[in-house]
Amino acid sequence: MPLISVITSVYDAREQLPDCIQSILNQTLSDLELILVEDGSPNGCGEICDQWALRDPRIRVIHKPNGGPASASNAGLEAAQGRYIGFVDSDDLIEPTFYETLYRALVENDCQIAACGAEGIDEEGRPLPDITVQSQITGKQDALDLFYDIFQTGTMYGMLSWNKLFDARLFKERGIRYDEKMFFGDDASILHLVYEGAQIYCLNDKLYHYRTRTGSITSAAFPPRKLDDLTMYWDWLCWFRERGDRPDLTQWAYACYWRVFYLFYVMAAESGSLRLPQVKQGFAYHRTHLAQIRDQMLACPHISSFEKFRLRLFLLSPGLAYQTARVWGRLHPGS
Repeated sequence: MPLISVITSVYDAREQLPDCIQSILNQTLSDLELILVEDGSPNGCGEICDQWALRDPRIRVIHKPNGGPASASNAGLEAAQGRYIGFVDSDDLIEPTFYETLYRALVENDCQIAACGAEGIDEEGRPLPDITVQSQITGKQDALDLFYDIFQTGTMYGMLSWNKLFDARLFKERGIRYDEKMFFGDDASILHLVYEGAQIYCLNDKLYHYRTRTGSITSAAFPPRKLDDLTMYWDWLCWFRERGDRPDLTQWAYACYWRVFYLFYVMAAESGSLRLPQVKQGFAYHRTHLAQIRDQMLACPHISSFEKFRLRLFLLSPGLAYQTARVWGRLHPGS
């Protein structure tokens, strides 16, 4: 049985996949298995996976019909045999010490999760200094405290699976799987359930290199599936509110949901996507959520007086709120 199972979902990454695989196999902590989940990729990625599996016995390949990133991650979770689990996207790179560093941090500090920082790279692998993943919280923490970063600053650090090493029992014994309805936010939407009751050790070392590719689902304009993210923030808000034992995070969740909602509306309007029926219907659906929690948001200490005015106007008429903000030059939340 390997110490670590690394799950890599593979789709449309023919050019970058070999370097990704090599960076995983080059780990200083070599007691690992690499599970390549080929998710019905149309451009020969499956053949590349099979060729690499012939070279290294630590590689196992799963071929499946295309079902999206969450479906592929779940297939990897079902097959994983390691005591610990990590995720690496098929077009990304990791430092040789990535898993050794996280494993030592996790074991030496008696945690169930360890995390690190990351930096963006372009299609040629060159660093993108303006794209980094860092946390305000370092050292050993209650894992749910990562939501302070998420709700207050919008940082991705706590929302990612790929910058972390997990005790496999967090998934296996709890029966937690990724939400296969999600394309955006698929690796974040269930992390509150993974974090619950767990301790995490947070590092800011940039050991993971996240590639930004033209045409990837994370670099496109505002597509209808982007509203998956808004669903994720709503689910988080409901979860903290129903728990009732973290009122501080619940208040921050209210503020964050409004900020993300309005930001997404502006992004959709500015890109012209608001004219798409799916986008328009999606915002109308989420607007009913705003109406349900109107009083709680108007009482929230983390929403400014101006944003509360904007919220009232938005609930009366989203278009009027948007056009008024354009005239005032205060289009974005917090401006």
